Amino acid sequence: MNTSWDILLSEFRKLGGIADNVFQKEGENGRGIFPVNPSLKARIFTPSKLMIKKDDIYLEKNNLRIKKDKEYDLEIRNFFHFYQDNFSWGSGGKETTEKFEIGLRLFNSNLKKLIKKYALLDLEERHKEEWDNVIKDQFLNARAITVGNSLVIAPIWELVNHKVRSLPFLLNKEGISTPNYPASTSEIRFSYGNISPLKRFFSYGFFSEETIVFSIPFSLKVENIGINIACKGMALNNDSMKIERFGNKFILEGLPIADINNPKLPYYYFDQIIRKIGYMNITKDLLFKIFKLNIEIRKKIIEESNFIDNEVSNMLIKLLNYEINLISSHN
Repeated sequence: MNTSWDILLSEFRKLGGIADNVFQKEGENGRGIFPVNPSLKARIFTPSKLMIKKDDIYLEKNNLRIKKDKEYDLEIRNFFHFYQDNFSWGSGGKETTEKFEIGLRLFNSNLKKLIKKYALLDLEERHKEEWDNVIKDQFLNARAITVGNSLVIAPIWELVNHKVRSLPFLLNKEGISTPNYPASTSEIRFSYGNISPLKRFFSYGFFSEETIVFSIPFSLKVENIGINIACKGMALNNDSMKIERFGNKFILEGLPIADINNPKLPYYYFDQIIRKIGYMNITKDLLFKIFKLNIEIRKKIIEESNFIDNEVSNMLIKLLNYEINLISSHN
């Protein structure tokens, strides 16, 4: 077992953390957390007092440090700095993040315009700051969770990798924990949340076969009744259905167009929209037109991505083909 890991866990436990039967090693998903003894349960719990606000973290000589004017005990600062230097930012996290962002930066202007218009991400804006701070921000954004009104980093717990079909993490006022899994030989993983492959890619820097796909932004005229239906292209975190009306134009916040777990969801959701706006004579043909539009746009982004040919663009192509297959299964 790694001596630094043992030191880390010892200090973590002194500060109220729980790290039962766990160690870090390279696996098929990169570095991850595994059980030491597969016949025993494994668990990580990071208490609230060890959660560091994202805005309280800065770069000092390219190391992640807690800002000096923030109120954290010295032992928490020392623990967090040791953790970042040896197991997170300073142990491959910075390099992995930078490699991904460099890949994005090499996208040509046409591809960046398509991403801005249809994936709602302005890569020029994302990369406009001083480069080291861009990498720091993207690294922290991919690892931060929302607790109350703040984004925070939860040391050790955040080393656990995402898996689509797995249990969610457990969060309460005391802290955050891995799920209550039975003993296993497998890597410990949990679900970061239910978002589309495209959003996962730009937010976390990897491709994952997520179960749901949302529509790109669009505006379509329903000729026979003289109204327009538009979509902002947002990802929806729950079953909420927000619709705005401006004269004869109805604007949806988001629209699910594929769901492995509930294949009928796009149809049910579309039916509810029609009921809410009160135009029952709108047919399913409009939904099929939306499916077709989404596929065409994704193919257009793939076509432009083929001009780049780096690891990140190839990953983007792979996930877009995956989304197209999911959408086509409902078309």
